Formats: sequence, structure tokens, C-alpha cells
Amino acid sequence: MTDTTQQGAATAAPFSPNGTALYNPDDDTLRWSNAEHLTATEYAQAKELGFKLWRGSSAWVATWTPEREDFLLQHVEQIDFEPLTDDPEARQQRFVSRAQAADARADQRREAASRGLPPMGEPVKLDHHSARRHLRAIERSDQNMRVAVEEHKKAEYWRGRAAGAERRARQKSDPNVVRRRIERLEAELRKQERRLELLAGQPDSPRTQISVTHARRWADHLELRLAFERARLELLAPAPFATVQAYKKGDTVKSAKWGKCEVVGVGPKNLKLKILEGGARGMTLSSPAYEVQPWED
Repeated sequence: MTDTTQQGAATAAPFSPNGTALYNPDDDTLRWSNAEHLTATEYAQAKELGFKLWRGSSAWVATWTPEREDFLLQHVEQIDFEPLTDDPEARQQRFVSRAQAADARADQRREAASRGLPPMGEPVKLDHHSARRHLRAIERSDQNMRVAVEEHKKAEYWRGRAAGAERRARQKSDPNVVRRRIERLEAELRKQERRLELLAGQPDSPRTQISVTHARRWADHLELRLAFERARLELLAPAPFATVQAYKKGDTVKSAKWGKCEVVGVGPKNLKLKILEGGARGMTLSSPAYEVQPWED
């Protein structure tokens, strides 16, 4: 009798990594540069997990989750940290230039499509010596219009990339944006910590152990993100701001968004402001303390 277990062990193929993977803490993304084409199954799994193929860099990209990390570790030896050398402002200018170049090519093709055509409305005279020239002119016009449409799509694509680079530049350089992101990450971390507390009171089982591992991985990742964002905020060296407790009802303040306002309420994290000037005068809105300064006459 053949020992199928030994046969299977003997014929099992060794792990062969397919490319490399990086984690970018700057935008919390996983990036997989595969060296070989994916199988139909691998392609479907990547799409189902939310990976998108960035054709410009030939990389599969997705925001970090435990499931996506596990998927990549089935295909690469390890996931390294990506060096933070990106300059989003330079990328924005580069993408804007590409959009402008595509627009220019589209205009040239549209102009070429109208040249050499017979007067509008003139039919093709099939039995006339001009028929072949007429048909070639129509064919050239059609080709030029198709290329013009493709160039227009490229211009829209690069304008979208430029807008994304602009948002990323603001995420990196605006202290208020970084503070709001830190607040959101802290809230997500508290959620995972509450989940771990609830799981600690449940009977031990394989399912509970899996849930604990999943929540712990999320908590560890969020702590990593918070350390990164707090270091980023410290490097920005923003101007100091008063805490929410420094204000009281009736204070006049200057809001970064709405100008002159009156404090009408003080909460644990935000101020309730009444706008005193401009088109939104009289409206009452909520604002974090770091977007407010004491009013100076």
C-alpha cells in the first residue's frame, strides 16, 4: 500500500514568493508588487479583499486590515515598511502637467478631425472620382475623434490623481487635519479595547480566541498609527492652542472657519459657537478647541 501522506510531503512545492510587499504608514496602505501574473483565483481574492491595481506603479494597493495583511503574507516572505520619501506637492504638479498635456493632445486631435472633410452635409458620391478621398477623410476624422476621447479620459484621470495628491499634501502639512485624524484613531482604539474587555469575560473557545487575536491585531495597529501621527504633529511644530476648558460661555473667539464667534456652550471636547459676522451670522455650530483662538480687537 502506498503511503499517500509521505507522497504528499515529498511532492509538496516549496513556498515561492511572488514579488514584494510594503506598508506605508503615511497613508496606511499595503502595496504588493507581484513579480508574476496572478492566477484567476488570486486575482478574484485580491479584488474581493478590496485591493486595487495601480497601473502606473504596477502595484496592488489597499488600506491595511488583518485580512489583507494575511493575504499578502501568503504570497510574499515579509511586509517591509516603505521609506517616507514621497513629496505630494511635487506629485500634484506632475499630475497637473500630465492632465494639461493630455488636454492639449485632445484639442489637437479634435482640430485634426475637422480638417480635410468635405462641406457638412455633402454625401459621398460613390461613382465620382472624389469618393475614395471623401471616404478616407471620414475615416481619418473618426480615428482622430476616438483618440481625442481617449486623451480626454487620460486628462480626467490625471486631474483626479492631482486632487488626491493635493488632499495628501494637506493631510501631511495641516496640524488641524492631523489632530482630527489622531482623535479618530483614539476613538477606534477605545472601541477595540472595549471589545477586548468584553471578550475577556466570555468562555474560552477557538472562536473566542480568533476574535481576541483579531481585536488585538487591530489595537496594535492603531497604536502604531497613533505613534506615527503624534510624531508627525510634533514635527509640524504647530502654534500652541488653549484647551476646551480654557473657554467659558460668553467668550468672544476667532474661529478658523467662521471668523468672529461667541461661545454659547462648552462640552468635554468641543465648543458650541454662535457666528457673529458674515452670511452665516446667527448660526450655532460645534468646533474643536484647536480651531479657535481668543478674539483680539
